[in-house]
Amino acid sequence: MRVRRRFRFEAAHRLPRHPGKCRELHGHSYELVVVVERAVEPDSGIAIDFSDLKRVVGEAVVSRLDHRCLNDLMENPTAELLAVWVWERLTPLLDGLVEIEIFETRDSSVVYRGH
Repeated sequence: MRVRRRFRFEAAHRLPRHPGKCRELHGHSYELVVVVERAVEPDSGIAIDFSDLKRVVGEAVVSRLDHRCLNDLMENPTAELLAVWVWERLTPLLDGLVEIEIFETRDSSVVYRGH
């Protein structure tokens, strides 16, 4: 069973290697979708409790990104590199993590499924 949960956070960044206007400091209302694949436990009927998923992602990722300048965490915080950063923090904490998707805008996102 695949379980998905969506998270939202606000953050600013600048892309020092970008040739266009994104080189300047600006902000986004990011959305992060985390997907975990696990067997459904027969007794509970649950693969992973949504509240457990919320707690893990909130503590390990969202609390570190929300209302921050992402350049304080990485030199060139593109959506692609941010996805890798998130993945590296979640894989030790979430058995069965199979995918994350980061929306930088409502219409633009990256999907990461590990290496």
